[in-house]
This record gives sequence, C-alpha cells and structure tokens, in this order.
Amino acid sequence: MYNQGYRPQPGQTKSGYYDAQGNWYVPAPGQAGPGQPQRRRASQPAPRQRRASQPPKPPRDAGGKGKRPRKKRSLKWQLVKVLLVMILLAGAGVYGYIWKIQSDVRPYLNVFLDNVSVDGIDLSGLTWEEGSQLVWDHVNQKQNGWYVRLRNTNGQYKDITAQTLGISFDPTAALNAAWAIGHDVDGEDRKDIFQLQEEIEAAQETQNAFYSAQQSANTAPIDEILQTLEAAAYREPSDAYIISFNPDDSDNPFTFQQEVYGQELDTTAVRERILQMVQNLESGEVLLEPETIAPNVTVADLQKTVELRYRATTPISSASTEDRTENIRIAFSKINGMSIPNGSKFSFNDTVGPRNFSTGFLPAIEYAYGTEQWGWGGGVCQASTTVYLAAIQSGMTILSREPHSMAVSYTEYGKDATVSDTRGREIDFSFRNESGGTVYLAAHVIGSGKKNLQCEVRIYGPSLNGTSYELVTETVEVIPKPEEAIIKEDEDATYVTYVDETKTINGREGYKVDAYLIIYVDGVETGREKVSSDTYPAKADTVYVGVTPREVM
Repeated sequence: MYNQGYRPQPGQTKSGYYDAQGNWYVPAPGQAGPGQPQRRRASQPAPRQRRASQPPKPPRDAGGKGKRPRKKRSLKWQLVKVLLVMILLAGAGVYGYIWKIQSDVRPYLNVFLDNVSVDGIDLSGLTWEEGSQLVWDHVNQKQNGWYVRLRNTNGQYKDITAQTLGISFDPTAALNAAWAIGHDVDGEDRKDIFQLQEEIEAAQETQNAFYSAQQSANTAPIDEILQTLEAAAYREPSDAYIISFNPDDSDNPFTFQQEVYGQELDTTAVRERILQMVQNLESGEVLLEPETIAPNVTVADLQKTVELRYRATTPISSASTEDRTENIRIAFSKINGMSIPNGSKFSFNDTVGPRNFSTGFLPAIEYAYGTEQWGWGGGVCQASTTVYLAAIQSGMTILSREPHSMAVSYTEYGKDATVSDTRGREIDFSFRNESGGTVYLAAHVIGSGKKNLQCEVRIYGPSLNGTSYELVTETVEVIPKPEEAIIKEDEDATYVTYVDETKTINGREGYKVDAYLIIYVDGVETGREKVSSDTYPAKADTVYVGVTPREVM
C-alpha cells in the first residue's frame, strides 16, 4: 500500500525516509538507513577466522590436467538466455518508469499542491500543519472582526456581529478537501501513484478554491433587528387640508395645513444582502434608504380646488340711502363665508331668511309691482342679483331666477334676479353646485364714500382648467310706452298731500330680452347657451294727486 497521504500526528517523530518504492520507513533503533554503514554493537562478537589446520583446495592444473571438459551448449539454452535477458531488461524499464513517476510524485507528498486555496489563502507548497494553521488563524481573525453596520440616512447605525448571530466557521472540511487533491487519504479506495500523478498534473492547470462551511448561524436576530428598524423608520403620511376660509381676505382667503410625506423601509433586499455577507464572512456597511410615501392630497392639489371661478360686482347708486345699503350688508353677512358641497343647493331666501324688524333689516325703497315703494329689506334684490351674476358665470346650475318688473339701475336688462318673502308670493333665487367639488362664497360691500360703493361676490371652487363663462343679453323687442297717463290718488301722501297738488312719475318703454351664456376655452368661444327670455313691461306715466283738502283761512 502506497501511503502518500501520511500526515505526522502531534508528538510523532518525523525521523525516517522513503525507500526505493516510495514507502515511508522508520528504522529501528540503531539501524542505518540506505547507503549508511551498519553500526555494530560493542558486545557483538567478531566473525570467526578460518582454522589454520584446514588446507586450501588445490588449484586446477594449468596444463589442463584435471580440467573439466566443456559441454556444447544447445540452441534451446541460448534462446532461454536471450529470453531471460529480455525479461530482465523489461523489468528494469518498468522499474525505471515507476521510479520516474515516484520521483515526480514524491515532492508533493507532504505539501499542498499548486493552485490550491482555502478561504482565499494560497496553500501551494505548504505542509498540512503550515496550511491548516494559516487558514485557522485567518478564519478566527476574520470571524472575530466581522460585522455588518446598518446605517440610516440620518447617520444612525446598528452593528450586527458574529456574536450577535452566533456565527461559527470551521475550515476542517475545506482543508481536507484541499489536501485530498494529489494525496492519498484514509478510505476504502486508496489511490495509486498513477492516480496521484494525474491529480498533480491536473492541479497545475486548474484553480482549486475551497471555503469554510458555516457551522451555525441564528438568523432570527437579523429579522428582529430589521423589524425594529422598519418600525423606527416608518412615518405615516398625512394629507393637506383647508384649515380655514377667510372670505374677507381677497388675496389669500384660504389657510392650508401642509401635507406630510411619509416613509417606509423595505428590508427585503437588505436582508438578502446581510445573509450574503454572513455566508461569505464579508464585513461592511449597508445603507438603509427609506422609500417615500406620498400623501393623497397636497396643498398644490387643494389650491386647484379653491381657485377663483368668478368675481361679480354691481355699483351702489349714490342716491341709495344708508338704510338700503345696510340691508345689503346684512344680507351679505348671511352669505359671506358659505361653503356649498358638490351636489348641494343654495337658496337665497333660506340663507338670508325673513326680512323684517326682528331680523335687523330696515325699511327702504324697493322695486315691487312695477314701481318703487318702501319695504322691509329694500336693497336685498341688488344682493341677490350680484350673487346671480357670480353664480351663472362661475358655472353653477341655476334652478330658479326671476327678473324685476322694471329696469334696475345696477345692471342690464336680463341680468337681474329679484327676490321676495312678502306680499303673499315668495320669489327665490337658487342654484346647485355641480362643479365636482365644494364652492366657497365671499360677499361684501366694498369701497369707501357714498359714491364708490359696490356689491362684490366671489365664488371659489375647483379649477375651470381654462374654461370661462360670460353672460350677455340681446334686446329682442322694444315695447312702446302707453300714451295715456295713469291718474292715482296718493292716499299715503307718498308724493303729494293736498288735492291741489300732483306729482308725475314718468313711465317707460318695455323690453323683451334674451340672455345667453357664452362658453370660452382658453379664450376661444366654444359654445353659446340661451339661459333666459325676460319681458319688462312698458309703463305709462303716473300722475299722483293729493287727497287732503286745504283748510280755508
């Protein structure tokens, strides 16, 4: 058996030699190796001398006397001699060949072959003891210094060490596999020198790398650490919302709560990277980069839902009394700051409520039954008209609207909207919000001084995205004023008191007017819709006559 895989055990002597057959031989005490003289023990007796009395054998007669006669050798014997020589020569050749292979193999018997490595350490030409010690030192050093640093974007970090995971690496199997290349090892099938030679030659052409196998590693702490980091990194997003609507601030009527972007940490890829580093015992840093979670609603989104859709104004006549103007302010105070959800209805009468003394309204001139007269809440029709102009030109759906019975001073024919809550017939103005979002109303009396006052109504809501509306009117027919005046007794002494006094209120022509809503997209007319056909009756002159006789002195 060719024991080329011999590895001296600790404490075992290495004194010995390989014999001609490549066998490791350990001589007995006092026994010399090949080519060394034998040492004789001191107690060993010397070889015996021939006794002097024994005569030598007489020499053969040089003259031929006593010479044995030569026998004639046969051909058969000659052939046998040749055959024997050939066998000897062949044996010598085989022996020489075997000796050559043994000579090639012998330098690698006690060292690792070329191109053999364990855990990246080149073991070529090293003995078992040298190589294994080098690998063990490397593994221990690497294992003790191994770590994975998990660092977040804020610079905070968490280290995972071999102790954290209970990692243990054993290079024994890798070393044995590396040594088995070109060496005989204990086993049932022993390698002969020819197999060993083939492995040695193959190893010179091939890189043979082996790695320590992980003996134990508890990955549960990795999952626990990552779960903790996920929880610490998570931040829930929050949507922006409208904090308040301030209708009195025309520049910035809305206050917003800023949106908050959330974040979450997806550790799936991180975990795979850590496990790879554990397997290869690779130290390093892994950056934890949370992913952003966008909110559903941002301030930019909200701003598109509260754009100014339309601003309507009507002038307040300088002849308007302060009480009439105050009635407009009171009506607007009920409307100012309203929000109307999508699909909801706005009713002027429901919003403003009854116009009487108990609700704070004042008596003032109003238009009723084709004439001007005193009434509670006079002036609120200008408020309703301004709301109408804002509503229809902001894309609201008009549900109910009626014109006055006569022309009003603050807008054109076909653009007014009267309201009433008295005299047995209620007249309301209403619309529905179908914009797709909530709309907001701002209503004020603006300006200063009696000559510069205006009614203003602003409607905010979802962006019109380049669409705009314009209300235009077209006079279809002019109705002539009756020629015959109307004589009317002024029983209330509104204009005159005494029977000899008269007051003529001029009549007017009548009109038939159609109103159209023009639709523009990016400034280009794309549609025209007829929204109303109004008739304003003609009226004859009215002559008021007093009813109270004068006293005769």
